[in-house]
Amino acid sequence: MWLTVLLSIVLLFLSAAFSGLNIGLLMVRPDELKRKIRQGDKVALRVFKYRENGNYLIVCVLLGNVSVISALSIMLESVAGGIAAGIITTLLVTAFGEILPQSVFSQRGYRLTRHFFWLLDILFVLLWPIAKPVSTLLNRWVGRELPSLYSHDDFEDMILEHAEHEMSDIDHDEGQIVAGALRFSKKTVNDIMTPIGDAFTIEYDDELDSSLLSLIKRKGHSRIPIRARSGAYIGVLYIKDLIGRTLPLPISQLYRDKIYEMSENSALDTALSRFTQTRSHLFLVENSHDEVVGLVTLEDVIEEIIRREIEDEFDRIEQ
Repeated sequence: MWLTVLLSIVLLFLSAAFSGLNIGLLMVRPDELKRKIRQGDKVALRVFKYRENGNYLIVCVLLGNVSVISALSIMLESVAGGIAAGIITTLLVTAFGEILPQSVFSQRGYRLTRHFFWLLDILFVLLWPIAKPVSTLLNRWVGRELPSLYSHDDFEDMILEHAEHEMSDIDHDEGQIVAGALRFSKKTVNDIMTPIGDAFTIEYDDELDSSLLSLIKRKGHSRIPIRARSGAYIGVLYIKDLIGRTLPLPISQLYRDKIYEMSENSALDTALSRFTQTRSHLFLVENSHDEVVGLVTLEDVIEEIIRREIEDEFDRIEQ
């Protein structure tokens, strides 16, 4: 009698272990384990050996679970009789062999499975003659698992959810920056440019005197586009080039005759690449008719990534 009870407890424990391992191992995908392995997670390295062939794992765990439940039912039937044994087995397996272990393993994840590596090793060896051909057929019929691929929107939602969770090591600012970096490639230069009518520019024929210098200081820009009589933009005036100059001086002697253009339809990731390649911080924005319609700066792109305005002393004065 006591031996039967003891064996029933062991079988119920094994059923709970198989049920927990089933959800604990299958809830983590191989590509996620690979990322953990690259980060130096030794538990993930061991788990990956069992999880790599998902169909083989499923066959072994389910065969093991069905076997111990059948053995438990037979064991209890010898003590309590057919109907009573079926009811007791159903209640015990449902409560302690399914609900409780799956709840625990789903909360703890794959890390709890490390305490049952010994059981998996035994199971994988004992059931190999059956599990190997069955899993091979499943791989052919159903196919192997595909990697988890997420869209930009999925990643953005995941990052923001992590940033909002109190247990996450991603803070709010980091979440905003990462989410902005994922989103900014969807936008174009036209979305962030300053319309040319609102931009501060200087005429090629202007003379830099105290009045113009005072206006430049109030605007607070470090680079100012230079416009010729024809209306074409021919260069950039760098404010640092004014240091040590004796006024008045014609603008024609101060500006640099190199200014770059990009299309208003350029994606922002392309725009960022252009900024780094040319080592320029200001671009003219052209429409499909090669007409200048605005200005865009490196600061505009960075603001879109970090999703906040970059303000200096002059910005606050203007406001």
